[in-house]
Amino acid sequence: MRVFPAVAGNETLRNGLPGGLYSLLTHADEYARLSRQPGLMPAAVDELLRFWPPVLDFRRTATRDVVLAGQLIRGGDKVVVYHVSANRDEAVFPEPDRLDIARTPNDHVSFGFGPHFCVGARLARIQMSALLRRIIAELPDLELTSGVPPTRLVSNFQNGLKRLSVRWR
Repeated sequence: MRVFPAVAGNETLRNGLPGGLYSLLTHADEYARLSRQPGLMPAAVDELLRFWPPVLDFRRTATRDVVLAGQLIRGGDKVVVYHVSANRDEAVFPEPDRLDIARTPNDHVSFGFGPHFCVGARLARIQMSALLRRIIAELPDLELTSGVPPTRLVSNFQNGLKRLSVRWR
């Protein structure tokens, strides 16, 4: 019997929410904008997932020979998608290093794509939206604690934070 670890749904949301919040707080103008325009939440969630993908990379095995961007990939070759890189592709995203909570279209790959698209993507978006709505409604003046950098999760797979120090008035 083969056993496969499953981290979908818990680790990804646990890393996506603090990463998204950190992204918003380091772009205070976008945090304020979302507070003023809560209707932007669906686009904001996708932008936060693009900007801070909870999963750094995924490896797949090519099932057939294919040429991708001029590079031959043979059937059986192992290939890796680096979500951070793909989500900052300037050929896909105008100003890819700018956080824009109204970005549309937003074809990020944080949930994968094609036959490997995350089955829980809709639930993750709903959960992230609900949590961010509540945080913004209750803590409109939330900000990072000055001089206290976040502590990052040490992982070559998950893009997460262990600690994020915030304050509010």
